[in-house]
Amino acid sequence: MVVMAYNVCSGWNNEKPKNRSYDAACRVIETIRPDIIALNEIGNKPIEGIDSHSGYMARKLRMKEYFAPAIMVNGYPYGNAMLSKYEILSAEKIMIPDPPKRDGGRYETRNLLLSFLETEFGKVAFLVSHFGLHESERENAVKVVCDNIDKIKKEEPQTHIILAGDFNMQPNDPMLVPISERLTEASIYCGTPYNTFESPEPKIKIDYIFISDGLEAVKVIRPHTTVSDHCPLVAFLKLK
Repeated sequence: MVVMAYNVCSGWNNEKPKNRSYDAACRVIETIRPDIIALNEIGNKPIEGIDSHSGYMARKLRMKEYFAPAIMVNGYPYGNAMLSKYEILSAEKIMIPDPPKRDGGRYETRNLLLSFLETEFGKVAFLVSHFGLHESERENAVKVVCDNIDKIKKEEPQTHIILAGDFNMQPNDPMLVPISERLTEASIYCGTPYNTFESPEPKIKIDYIFISDGLEAVKVIRPHTTVSDHCPLVAFLKLK
């Protein structure tokens, strides 16, 4: 099973001149042919006749899709999405509470996309999120994610869990510990953390793919591309 985490920056590339193209993002994805994709920073604002960005990508890539809007931007929904070659048994968005306005700056309401898929590995829970820039936002996000991981493990212990997205934290951030106590970051199996931000020369890792105990990563890659300001992260998984 091939899983990709990709913050597509609303279709904007990280080149000069700036250009917006979901076709370019699809071409990057097509070179990898992942089975499941976590998409961050994606919306439904009509651009050049495209009414649904994740829907457009799903049609172009011949995949199934679920869009989880978190906020409205200029009157249009914006948030996370997932694409899957597998049957989507169910999908929902779970809102992450906004923190008290105690550490300054602007907050952006976030959510967790929770889906269940029928795969060759059996039932898989695929979770997608994009954590906030402020510590208090990330605290709430980690709690929501961990609560849902615990719930899945308790209610469906045979279900494999994959968590992917842009967490706006580097690997040594102590706030990642609660997630790491529940799941394993795929790069650990391969010994290469792979920086993902900012293209074209990524200096930090803020994008992740976490997997539950029944899964193992046999390979992790980071395609080097400037289609977005993030490079995608890709994990090739097998059953343990």
